[in-house]
Formats: sequence, C-alpha cells, structure tokens
Amino acid sequence: MDKLQELINTLSEDDKREFRIFINRQKSKKQRKDLDLFELICEQISAKSIQEKLYTTTNKVAYHTLRKRLLKHLTDFIVLKQIDDDTTATSSITGLISLATYLFKNKSSEFAWRILIKAEKSAIENEHHELLNNIYHLQIEESDNEFAPDINDIHKKWKTNKILVDENEKTNIAYHFIKKEINEIILTGEDKDVNQTIENLLIKYELSDIVYKRPEILYKVLDLTRRVMLSKKDFYNFEPYIINMYKKLIEQHGFSKKNHFYKIHILYMISHILYRNRKFEASNSYLDKMNESMLEYNKSYYKQFYPKYIMLSAANFAFLNQNNKSIELLDGVKTSTFNKLPIEDQLNIKMNLSIYIGYSGDYKKCNFIIQTLNHSDNWLSKKMGIEWVMKKNMIEIMVQYELENFEIALNRIRSFEHNFAKLFNHPIYKRAKQFMQTVKVIINNPDNLKDEEFLKQIQSTLVKTPAEQEDLQAMAFYAWLKSKLINKNPYDVLLDITNTRYE
Repeated sequence: MDKLQELINTLSEDDKREFRIFINRQKSKKQRKDLDLFELICEQISAKSIQEKLYTTTNKVAYHTLRKRLLKHLTDFIVLKQIDDDTTATSSITGLISLATYLFKNKSSEFAWRILIKAEKSAIENEHHELLNNIYHLQIEESDNEFAPDINDIHKKWKTNKILVDENEKTNIAYHFIKKEINEIILTGEDKDVNQTIENLLIKYELSDIVYKRPEILYKVLDLTRRVMLSKKDFYNFEPYIINMYKKLIEQHGFSKKNHFYKIHILYMISHILYRNRKFEASNSYLDKMNESMLEYNKSYYKQFYPKYIMLSAANFAFLNQNNKSIELLDGVKTSTFNKLPIEDQLNIKMNLSIYIGYSGDYKKCNFIIQTLNHSDNWLSKKMGIEWVMKKNMIEIMVQYELENFEIALNRIRSFEHNFAKLFNHPIYKRAKQFMQTVKVIINNPDNLKDEEFLKQIQSTLVKTPAEQEDLQAMAFYAWLKSKLINKNPYDVLLDITNTRYE
C-alpha cells in the first residue's frame, strides 16, 4: 500500500475533519492542491487517476513535491494531536523543556529557570526519570548563569535520579526478553505452567521485587501472561494469579495518580477474566471499582476506558438474564458518541449488539447490524485479527440458518471451511470446524434433530471437560446448536448451561 495512503487510513472521520481545518489554518491560499490531494487519496483511487485530476498534463515532479508537502502537514497535525490527546504529563514536561531551551537561547535566563524548575517538579511528581535526566543535563549546562542553583546540588540530584534511570533501562530490557520467551510459548503452543514460567522469568531477570514497586511493570507482566492464557483459552488458572498479584501490589505499595492508568487496566483484566470464568456478579463488582477509578483525577482516562467498561458490563448482564439491559447499554453508545470511538471499538460494539439482538430472537435486525460492518473479511482480519473474523462468519451462518436461508448458509459454510483451513490445524480452533460440519449435517438432514444419539455425539465432540473450565464463547455456540436439537429457545439454553453447568 502507498505509505501516504496508509497514513491517511489511520485517521478517523473526525480526524479527517480536524485535518481539513488544520491545513487551512493559515488561509494563505484560496485553492489548496495539497488539500485536493488529501481528498483524492481519501477516495482511494489510483495514483495515475489522482495525477490526471490534479494536473492537465502529467507532472511527476510537481506531484511528488505536493505529496511531500501533504506529508509534512499530516506529520505536524498528528504530532500536535498526540500532544493534545496525551493524558499523561509527558507532553507538557517536554514542552516546558523546549520552552526553557528557547528562552536560554534568547537570553531570558530568569524566565527560563522558572520554567525549568517547573518541569523538574512535574517530572518528579510523575516519575518521568528519563525526562528528569534531560532536565538535569540542561540545568548543568546553564549552571554558570546568575539565576542557577549551585551546580553541586544539581549534580547530587542527577546522581540520585540516574540510579532510577538505570533501573528503568534494566527493567525495560528484561521485560522485552520476557516478552520474547512468552511469545515463543504462544507460537509453539507448549503446554507449560504459565504462572510458574512467569515467576521463574521474574526471578531470572531480577524483577520479583520491582514489579510490586512499579505498577507499570506489573501491568506489562500481567498483560503478557493474559495473552498466553487467552491463546490457550486457559482462563481458569489465570484468575487467582492476577487477583493475587493485584492484591499484593495494593498491600505493599498501592497506586497513585502517576500510575492510575495501570490500576484501571488491571481492574479491567480482572473483570474480564471473571466474566470468562462465568462469575458475572463478581465481574460486575470489579467493574464498579473500575468505574470509580475512571471517575477519579478529573476523569483523565474515562474516555479511553469507557468502551471496554460498557461492553463488558453488557456482556455480564446478558448472562445474568438481563439481555434487554445489554441491548440498551450498547444502543446508547451506538446512538450517542459512537463515531468518536476508535474503529476497533465501533466494530466490537456492533458485533456484540448483533449477538444480544440475536438472543432476543430478532434475527432480521441482527443480520442488518452485521451488514453495517461494511468491510471485507480481509480488511477486518488486519484490523481485528483472524479469530474475530472467524467468529463473525460463524454468527452470520447461524443467522442465515435462523432466517431459513439454508442455501446461503451452506454456501457460507463452504467458504468458511476454505478460508480458515489453516487455522483448523491449531487444536484450539478444531472445534470451530466440527461445529460448522454439524450445522451442515443438520441443514442437509433435518431428521438428525430428533436423534438423541446425535446429541450425545455432539456433546462429546464439542464440549470441553471439565465443564467448569469450558470457554464461555464456545459455550454460546454450543448452546445455539443444542437449542436446535432439543427445540428450545437458544438464549434460555445458554443461560441454563452457563449458570447450572452441564447435565
């Protein structure tokens, strides 16, 4: 893909509107070819067609100069937007350092030192040790002017901070070695005790004590562990591990404003794992803690975490026999601030809403919402991952079955088997293939729905043991299939098997 096209594709519709205003901020030109180029690239037409629309005769030199100018505007816009969207103190501290440097160059030394001291205080409060190191270097460079503190005092502070900078570097390097080893477990599918593996790695890289002093490191370690557990569908063993780690951190050091982001994220991870382990009330309890934390410090992270919070809340209510509440929650987001959300959140909300509407029995509306995803599976795979797309396809097939579009369902199953053939080699996805083969058998031979042996065969093939460790999403697919065999409402069957275990 063209790199300029790729960059523009990262912008949301709101970002594009803001960029049009940004590029016209100087109002030096009535007609801007760089803005025309931007609009044409947004239309995703070929480079040749773009040149034909911009110039009466081919002019490659002018075209490439124009591309460079547009790239410069885009770069400036994105950098400024990143600074504006930064909820941490990093951007403001960096800005203060730049302002102090500018003032020193322009001989405003007293003002420069005021700004530099302000930057130092902010860096200390927010534990930005690398930025603090830069501040002390600048202070030492400017220590010969009349407004500077004693150079020996600055040097002492630099030495103390340098220990923390070195510790940061050591920790970050060790973390990436741990990440490499964990990724290898995911790729090879090794059946290891992941919790013990993480503990051993923390000891190996001398991080056992640091993780409880530094919530950022604990969050990263938990996120790595979570990735492995999700890849293995092993939610059962991850639950006590993450809760114990969280409680231990609270007891030993706790969270403060500077690491509040990690507190919210860890609370979300705990809520999510409790949901996947069918502890819906407990999950909601941790979500309440998460929401309380989102409201703290002037709602600094509220916008960022709200989609995750509302989607998981809706999922819990669906399994607590409050499906209408789930629909209301997601419908509320969909009709209010929906277009301002990241595209990944928009897609997840639409998909989840379609599922809950399907639970209510309105399959036409469910189908309509799925159609509004409005992107190819190839595009969705790059954005959401292949597993997400596979589940979407499975839901589409189930909806076509419910709408009695059996030929369409069969065609979709054939495409499904072809498109995801490589994925079926992985043991985790083997049941997805078996599920679709079963649906195909039922469509071709409806009499199987009356066969009790057929039901037993399905249960033995598709249900993991022990049942309490079964993946919740897998249970939802199985519940739908079982409802066809016992002629009951799919949502009622789902509630039955997720709350009373298997018969």
